[in-house]
Amino acid sequence: MRKTPSYLKGLAETRARAAADVLRYKQILDEVTASLARAQAELASCDTLIRKFDARLDPQQIDPVAGWQGRYGKRGALREAVLALLREYAPNPVSTSEVGLKMQLKFNIAFDHPRERKQWMSNSVAGCLKILAKDGLVEQCPEMSGASNVGYWLVAPHPRPSPWQETRLLPKTLPGAAKLGAAPAPRSVLVTGCW
Repeated sequence: MRKTPSYLKGLAETRARAAADVLRYKQILDEVTASLARAQAELASCDTLIRKFDARLDPQQIDPVAGWQGRYGKRGALREAVLALLREYAPNPVSTSEVGLKMQLKFNIAFDHPRERKQWMSNSVAGCLKILAKDGLVEQCPEMSGASNVGYWLVAPHPRPSPWQETRLLPKTLPGAAKLGAAPAPRSVLVTGCW
């Protein structure tokens, strides 16, 4: 059996990562294509109904409106969506740019200029990933990032409790519990919640 040269091993690893990226980007393309088809069908239906109600109206004169315009819903929704995405792809790492594409699709975010998207990627997406890493929920894969300057992220194998979770010691019994005949409260309770 012949020994495989190290340069060939490195090339094979690079090819394997590129193949995984191609598969994931193809999946994103399929999702975008399906979303585009649904949006075009809805647009055509609305145009037909508008013309039926009043033939004098031209639906092409109605300007598009972005419904969400940079909002993620309830507080912490971007964080939860990023974490869910990384869990979905686990144990495979996901690039920062792919996380951004998925979040852009999920939250219907549109940008007027590439510079706006770059700022959003830097501030919102990369910032969210860094906070998740600081909280011990995700890890950056430095061996994959290399010279390409693209970050890759994984769900942490053993996440430590986040700062949002804290242990509080409660008194042996809650006030008024004895009057109600309740059993003593546990010595400590794990209180969780995101603000």
